Amino acid sequence: GDGVTLKQIDKTYCIEFINYLRNDYKSRMKRPLYTNSIASYSAALSATFNWAVRHDYIKENPFDKLSSNDRVYHVESQRDYLEIDELKRLIATECPTRQSVKQAFLFSCYCGLRTSDIRALRWGQIHKDGDQWRVSVVMKKTATPIYLPLSSQAMKWLPERGDASDDDKVFSLPTTSRVSIILGNWAKAANVKKEITFHVSRHTFATLMLTLDVDLYTTSKLLGHKNIATTQIYAKIIDQKKDDAVNRVDEIFK
Repeated sequence: GDGVTLKQIDKTYCIEFINYLRNDYKSRMKRPLYTNSIASYSAALSATFNWAVRHDYIKENPFDKLSSNDRVYHVESQRDYLEIDELKRLIATECPTRQSVKQAFLFSCYCGLRTSDIRALRWGQIHKDGDQWRVSVVMKKTATPIYLPLSSQAMKWLPERGDASDDDKVFSLPTTSRVSIILGNWAKAANVKKEITFHVSRHTFATLMLTLDVDLYTTSKLLGHKNIATTQIYAKIIDQKKDDAVNRVDEIFK
């Protein structure tokens, strides 16, 4: 609150802040925070204290006094993605109410752009370089500029440009909540049992690249990751798929 000064913030304050995120937030907002959200908020506050130390407002960061049991650590989040046969079923199934949602989702499956970048994409960002189509984007989440090659499969799901100008948006999409409803109905119609969000398209692209033996570094660059460790999460998924494939031999010869 406004009545708390920096000098009053100590180890106990930091622990109580984390406990607030774990418990009081749930009772006030009627829903819990995810562990990774708690870890991110704690890290943001700790970073602010580090800034205060560097500028001589305080002598030390009180978060440094927390034990490992007091801290909250990021956990690997689940990466849902579409298998090849699931992707084919979606392609073969009409998307109820909004064809633009199907086009945008499948375009992302073949290029890996986030929904925020898909929504902001304009025709002037897509151009031909010799025989290769490319898209240039400054990713909204990371402010990272990327220059992506587009496969013919990706190009196939672009809507007709018609007389649209370079400044016109490529995709016309409804609200995020409405898109989620449409994707759920589409998946149900295609007999895909997974819960489909738009971000599943990006995960699908990542696992597809690694399944096709594209190296981790190249996949990381295609996704616009700043840290290759983020891409390694997808590599673990592929390793698990390989393990499952080999272990099927045991099932056959039981």
